[in-house]
Amino acid sequence: MSGASRLGDPGGVSRTLRGARLQLRVIQALLLREMQTRFGRNQLGFLWLFLEPLLLAGAIATIRWAFAPTNPYPGIPIFVFALVGYLPYFTFRAIVSRAPGTLQANMTLLYHQQIKLLDVVLARHALEFAAIITIMALIVFGVAVWADLLPNSIPILLVGLVLLFLFAHGLGLCAAAAAAASEIAERLIHPLVYLSLPLSGALIPLHSLDPSIRAVLLWNPQAHIHEMVREGFFGHLLPSYFDIGYVVFWVGIVNLLGLAALRAVRPRLEF
Repeated sequence: MSGASRLGDPGGVSRTLRGARLQLRVIQALLLREMQTRFGRNQLGFLWLFLEPLLLAGAIATIRWAFAPTNPYPGIPIFVFALVGYLPYFTFRAIVSRAPGTLQANMTLLYHQQIKLLDVVLARHALEFAAIITIMALIVFGVAVWADLLPNSIPILLVGLVLLFLFAHGLGLCAAAAAAASEIAERLIHPLVYLSLPLSGALIPLHSLDPSIRAVLLWNPQAHIHEMVREGFFGHLLPSYFDIGYVVFWVGIVNLLGLAALRAVRPRLEF
């Protein structure tokens, strides 16, 4: 009887909700601290978060135009194509590359019982995701006004971006744990992220590749995500290849591995 009463006791649910609200407040505070740490009162630093991918996409579009003056994607401005392709990769790179320094940079915060390792990593990653959502919204508005080109499917575009964040977040957890366990791992993560660009499908649509090469790249979940983003933006203007179930599977795998790695490395951290 007492066991049944405990199971039906709404007090347990309320305690769980209070705990969840507390952790959300902790993550919010960490997010505000991360923004203050990275940008402070320097408005140029905040604007650079948006200007950097725009400038890099412009450089990529200029190089493409210089070597191939004829637009290979009819109906799609080459600058917009480069921006839509590179921006998700830029966010992926930012999340995974900055993850190794996350724990060391916030070590003193871990003295507080309410702050968990996951909270610290999630706050930094959430800042990058907020940036990509804001920039993509600006791109959608700008392209609609400038090129009279509306996204084909906002839901597919958003799902692609959310999956991108979750996939990068899981890899970021693994990278943070690896860096805490080994200095060599921390040094290897940055070049490996840059080397992943040719295999990511970020700058070249899979439709333009030989089927055998396309089949190889589709083993990489990241290629599916970039194809989803392009499908959401360009639709029938550019055929795409992706499997949402395959991406969700790998998102679950890398996040479970990341959580397990953080749990395993925690005893090695010096507070």
